Amino acid sequence: DQQALQEEAEIMERRLIAADKLISGLGSEKVRWSEELEELKKRRVRLLGDCLISAAFLSYLGAFSYDFRADLIRAEWERDLTERTVPRSEPFKVENLLTNDVEISRWNSEGLPPDELSVQNGILTTNASRFPLCIDPQEQALNWIRKKEANNNLKVCTFNDSDFLKQLELAIKYGFPFLFKDVDEYIDPVIDNILEKNVKGPANRRFVVLGDKEVDYDPNFKLYPKIGRA
Repeated sequence: DQQALQEEAEIMERRLIAADKLISGLGSEKVRWSEELEELKKRRVRLLGDCLISAAFLSYLGAFSYDFRADLIRAEWERDLTERTVPRSEPFKVENLLTNDVEISRWNSEGLPPDELSVQNGILTTNASRFPLCIDPQEQALNWIRKKEANNNLKVCTFNDSDFLKQLELAIKYGFPFLFKDVDEYIDPVIDNILEKNVKGPANRRFVVLGDKEVDYDPNFKLYPKIGRA
């Protein structure tokens, strides 16, 4: 009995030591959590201005160069928010709100260059409300999209392919990504409803008109029109 009590006492002592270490560790975590809570409170205040600039970025700046984007954000939008006393992050960076380091690292592993312009283009490609038109003379976007959508049954066609309409219909119906290559000179008006996301119908049956046919619309469908020249 004495041996059993001794063993139980040793077990309890080890548990007390472990509990003491855990409490000490949580004490240091409390400091970190408190600091993060204060930072989140500050970010919540700045969220109004950050969301305004981010929404404007997604809506209006996709077609422009990096320098033009930066000038408009810095010289116009940030200045206007300052004059109106709207809180925002300083310095403001769209990638801090619209993506994160994990997603950017995944894009880089899929072939997207790590520079700020490419990251911005990645944000526009994945978050914009309209389908992106990729101007891609070096085929960086093409390679990235191929790897990014490799496991999602990506369809790749041109307007010269005899079956492009059938392939596009299947992609729309089953939610596959679809890459249109070489749309430099001509875009067939048959896909106008697709480009405009002119989706119709009740919630239980959404469809889009492709040519003279109503095609069930899967919200997972993605369209990537690509131009080969700058």
